[in-house]
Amino acid sequence: MLSKLYDFVIRKHLEILTVVFVGISLLLLSQTENHVILSMQTRWQDVTSFMKKPIAEQQRKKKVIEENRQLRMDIFRLNRELAHQQSLSTENERLREMLGFRDTSRYELLPALITYKGFKDGSSIIMLDKGKENKVQANDVIVDKDGLVGRILSSGKRTSIASMIIEPDVRVSVRINPSRVYGILKWHHGDTFVIEDIPTTIEIKPGWTVTTSGLSEIYPRDIPVGYITQVNSSENGFTYLIEGNYYVSFRKLQEVFIVSHDGN
Repeated sequence: MLSKLYDFVIRKHLEILTVVFVGISLLLLSQTENHVILSMQTRWQDVTSFMKKPIAEQQRKKKVIEENRQLRMDIFRLNRELAHQQSLSTENERLREMLGFRDTSRYELLPALITYKGFKDGSSIIMLDKGKENKVQANDVIVDKDGLVGRILSSGKRTSIASMIIEPDVRVSVRINPSRVYGILKWHHGDTFVIEDIPTTIEIKPGWTVTTSGLSEIYPRDIPVGYITQVNSSENGFTYLIEGNYYVSFRKLQEVFIVSHDGN
């Protein structure tokens, strides 16, 4: 064995010496403070830093997008909780206990991007990038940070089709606060709505808020919808014609949140 190793060293002595000298040279170069070597090291650091910069920038953008999304989710939760608290403040503790009021602000919100938005022939249909893979199903509620948007009509494996509440034939059961009177809201034009058939014997004022009533089988209660801008008497003189503005700016929507149908 030793003789074979000796023969190998004799035959390959030039190659072995070359490898040893190169290794020693690299070691010495790495330890030296020679200006040429230091300049090369600095340039190499500049190159690697430049290459790493796009990766760091992409990671930073991703973090900012996620933080922005979380902030919108938190804003919606706070808006709904505020509406809920305003509702409760108009009743005494005894009635709240009798009627079994409970905190409905805890539920999951699934972010979804709008991949298509249509405003044709009186139809306000949007397509979302979430579907059955994300447990999305028909009649799941859609919101954004400002309030109610609509509901899911149907869901595929990875996408869903939804209807917004600015459809001409959509009706939403709502409550006017602080009077706590219930009514049916329907789209008027643009980002405005009307509520009809509220008796004139009930006080209603501009600036009062409108939230979902919870009487619907689809929409949970206390989701912000809009605010009242005008209160006029209808032609019969016995009821109001109430006009208002939605909180949501529907044409500017880019991302929404899907609330599970059983999330209430």
